[in-house]
Amino acid sequence: MAERVTGPYRGYYISASARLVQMHGENDGAAPIYVGSVSLARGGPDDAHRFEALVDLGPERRFATESEALAHVEAAAREYIDRLLQAT
Repeated sequence: MAERVTGPYRGYYISASARLVQMHGENDGAAPIYVGSVSLARGGPDDAHRFEALVDLGPERRFATESEALAHVEAAAREYIDRLLQAT
């Protein structure tokens, strides 16, 4: 599993992760599949009491590499932050 924290982006830290998943019923030797997840924090990446949101990443997505998964969830988090700040 790969994980990275970036920020602050408009006052929020983005904690993105990508993990390798095994697909049931697939043959050995199949291409790896990664899924990504992301969470946001205002007070800093280590401030567990200040996590603000789980970000909707859109339709189910699978990625061939950790880098692709991380890039996608970070972009989704930035879009979410932009929408969040427009609403206020």
